[in-house]
Amino acid sequence: MLNKFLNLNAYNKSHLFDPLHEKENNQDKLAGVLPPSLAKLELSSEKYIDIPEDVFDIYSTYRPTPLYRAREFEKAIRTTCEIYIKDEGATPTGNHKINSAYLIAYSCKKDGIKTVATETTGNWGIALAMAAKRFGIKTVCFLDYESHKERPNRKALMEGFGADVVIVEPPANQEVKDLLTLSANAAIEFIKRSKGAYYIFGSVYSYFIIPQSVIGLEIKSQLAELDKYPDIVIGTCGGGANLLGTAGVFLADIIDERRRARIVSAEAESCPILSEGKMGLYSIDTLKYYPLIHTYGLDGLRDGDYVGGLGSTVVASSVAFFHSKGMIEANRFSSNEAKNAAEMFYRSEGILVALETGYTIAAIIKQARENDNKVIVANISSGDTDKQFYSNIKRDG
Repeated sequence: MLNKFLNLNAYNKSHLFDPLHEKENNQDKLAGVLPPSLAKLELSSEKYIDIPEDVFDIYSTYRPTPLYRAREFEKAIRTTCEIYIKDEGATPTGNHKINSAYLIAYSCKKDGIKTVATETTGNWGIALAMAAKRFGIKTVCFLDYESHKERPNRKALMEGFGADVVIVEPPANQEVKDLLTLSANAAIEFIKRSKGAYYIFGSVYSYFIIPQSVIGLEIKSQLAELDKYPDIVIGTCGGGANLLGTAGVFLADIIDERRRARIVSAEAESCPILSEGKMGLYSIDTLKYYPLIHTYGLDGLRDGDYVGGLGSTVVASSVAFFHSKGMIEANRFSSNEAKNAAEMFYRSEGILVALETGYTIAAIIKQARENDNKVIVANISSGDTDKQFYSNIKRDG
């Protein structure tokens, strides 16, 4: 297993700004909001960062996750492309978020922090609760009312790892266009009145993005063993962790080695963060607490179906940077396209993917049908707890 993270801040230096005065934050200023270890990581521009021994030991129990060729799916969509799937469903929580959760929980333990709070649509809260329990840290998860309605099992899963879960209701007689901000505000209000507690955001910031690089680093190594290199790399894009985790090493290769893979972002029509996002200074709360990022943002979700973790109206700065340089392409899909793609994948491969991963599968289909004889790679998350989003489907054969 690889023992270092890739840090894309080596190519796009992290610039965070004070939300009150819009002046750039240094590490000391940032450590007033973030745990000191995470503040240091957030502003690091080192290309490679050592994985702490305690975190490496935990990773080694489930990493590397499998990479396999989806031959039956290839037949189902009648493509000449080779489609390789990185299965992050093999992690302890069935998705990629646990990779960040373990490093974050370890860092908080190192800094002597006893309580952390976060916003979640479900999966991130489960991951942080699991990791925090491992390191003896209390977790309080703020779950928006829409996610609780759509994914009612998530609350119990978080509580099973010892987390307190607070369902965040909308303000009376007020339309809510950004559920993550609603939950983030509630979590920040909590830590302001809780001595020694810290708020951890579950995406967008570099301290969350950097640990996800293990996915792409493993993909590159696993494909090299097959004497393959991808022509097309696909990841879903909400806050950017999935996309950058999958594609970051290949973005670095474009710059360092002039070896070009096409990087494709799959996003939801109701949250077209790359297609319609505008460059500016954005935060994930409206309380002027968390640092501002120079990146793309939206003024709220577009009308559409529930998209879970793809509902971020702010994206990681590296996503905006690489997209602005023409190095990331955006593919938009409706919820029906994502659902139909996920069902096709299940019928052919026998694997039910998460709601968000349906958008990845839709992008794979699009790219496979538009190209011939290419190597396509993407990562998936488990959908065992998202069955309610799909019709009563049966596997082909």
